[in-house]
Amino acid sequence: MNNTIDSKELQEMKAQLELLTKKLERETIVNERLIRRSMKEKATTLRRNIIIESLVCIIMIPFFIWILPNITPHSMYFRAFSIAFMALALVYDYYMYREFHTRDFAKVNLLEARKATLQFQRLTRRWTYCIGIPFLMVFIPWFVYENMQVYKGEMLELVLIFSAIGLLIGSIIGIYQFNKTLRTTDEILMQIEELEGQA
Repeated sequence: MNNTIDSKELQEMKAQLELLTKKLERETIVNERLIRRSMKEKATTLRRNIIIESLVCIIMIPFFIWILPNITPHSMYFRAFSIAFMALALVYDYYMYREFHTRDFAKVNLLEARKATLQFQRLTRRWTYCIGIPFLMVFIPWFVYENMQVYKGEMLELVLIFSAIGLLIGSIIGIYQFNKTLRTTDEILMQIEELEGQA
């Protein structure tokens, strides 16, 4: 009699354990899908930011070629330097966009997703430290010099004040965007590690 009861209890415990295992598997699958969706959304946002930056460059290049000469008589060399920088930014953005595929974040290949994210992070740092900051270190004093050749007195002061305000706003936006990009890539890498831990 006791053996029959023990056998029934054992069968009930086995059934409960199987039910619990299936439930945990379902929750793991749902959790993995949510993490992958979040990763893909973050990656899509990073690619969207590249498109916005590229559009700004596309707008600014004709501005420096045709509109700026009619507003202020900056030298052809200064404008050529600025246009070359924006053209380089376009090429760099295209390369980053092409190499960073969001499809890797929806598929199983976590290794490719990690590799793409690390490369995106590395390219972002390289652009900022090796190209962006050196460009500004040349652009700012050259811009001041150009304006000193054109304007005098109060007009020069006004131009430099408004330019300094514009530079400050641009720098704040640039630093914020740079930090946000690195933070987003770090979050994606953490999510990849979480998925690898579940595997």
